[in-house]
Amino acid sequence: MNRNCLLATVLTAFLASIPLAVLAHGTAPAPAHGGIVAEDSGDHWVELAIKGDQITVFVSDGDNKPLPAAQLGGKATIVAGGKKEEVILTPAQANSLVGKLSAPISGKATTLVAITVNGKLAQVRFVTSQ
Repeated sequence: MNRNCLLATVLTAFLASIPLAVLAHGTAPAPAHGGIVAEDSGDHWVELAIKGDQITVFVSDGDNKPLPAAQLGGKATIVAGGKKEEVILTPAQANSLVGKLSAPISGKATTLVAITVNGKLAQVRFVTSQ
């Protein structure tokens, strides 16, 4: 295989590995609630904020307009310190879902947030350090 063909193959493999959701709406909006923001698999912006034993998820549409909490539901799966915990997220004020952890998280954590927006499932993964 010549060098140009190899380079094209590597570049194609790299581009194919990028999720389309990353390219969907460009740059993520700035966090409005002290958390981190990512785009879910359903074209929504999701902000995850963990403070103490409380987890809060804020959801906005692709144009960063808040979605009413009444349209939302979800679950967060948190893996930290070798332990896994699932937390049911319930609608709260404005465009947020809240849940309570069994204990505050310390150190690095991976959180998978699965939300339903008007009955449709979407997911987003976060890596945080508390």
